[in-house]
Amino acid sequence: MKLPKLTPRQQTILKLLYKYRFLNRIQIQTLMGHKDYKRINVWLADLRDNHYVEWIYSTDFLEKSKPGIYYLGLNGIRWLKEHQDHPIEEYRKRYRESSRSQGFIDQCILVADCCIAMDEKSFASSDKVHYSYTTQADYADQDNGYHFLSESELIRPQLCYERTIATKGDVEATTYLLEVIESTMPRYLVRKRLKNYIEYLEDGEWQSETDEDEPNPIAMFVCPTLTDIIYCKRATKRLLEEKWDEDIRLWFTTVEKLKAHGMTGKIWEEIRAPEDDDQDEEDDDDEDDED
Repeated sequence: MKLPKLTPRQQTILKLLYKYRFLNRIQIQTLMGHKDYKRINVWLADLRDNHYVEWIYSTDFLEKSKPGIYYLGLNGIRWLKEHQDHPIEEYRKRYRESSRSQGFIDQCILVADCCIAMDEKSFASSDKVHYSYTTQADYADQDNGYHFLSESELIRPQLCYERTIATKGDVEATTYLLEVIESTMPRYLVRKRLKNYIEYLEDGEWQSETDEDEPNPIAMFVCPTLTDIIYCKRATKRLLEEKWDEDIRLWFTTVEKLKAHGMTGKIWEEIRAPEDDDQDEEDDDDEDDED
């Protein structure tokens, strides 16, 4: 079957939808760095007509102001299979996009917003601060540097990114793993997810795949509501009670704060393994004995 011809820009749209799964028109335009939304709409309309992409769009009066959400259609998947070397399992996932839950779609949209925020921050910082990121679709490919995450039995972050800061010739780099918690996830599964990340960071699995001297990444969790973040923080404190001086750091925020202030805003609350104060107490005892 011969597929309808695509322009280079339309091919870029298909690649973006493979990477992020679900995107709205505003996100597609921003990620492409294109100024003319009318041209984007023309490309998307043509892609829809030729079944390269499908969309979710409500004609309800209250919903019409919201941009349509796009995902790969049958011909889009066929084109990618002909021109892109990705794991067959990833293509199989794209065949089921039409049945995805609203929670999963919202998750994908939020991850894309995070990536856009990091791009904007990197652009505005004049090379002093730089962000590089890898999505689940990216690290599913075997030649990706973070492919080991796709083989982990404990974690599967939606986003892995690195923040580098250049100051006076020195470069400081920190790695983060982002997990967006769906609003419909039961509490026991949320706790299990937190426990899995703590176990992953405690066991040194990151260092076994990267560098034994490299510090653990910071695990970040985006919670649906304020109630959820309170539960997650309390559960994390209990899970970390016996992890003295472990290099384990977990950050938390809510979807509302993330949307209001952006990925790089001061919105994160940290919970980390407690420090062991035994040595300090022994030193104090020694001083008392001398007196």
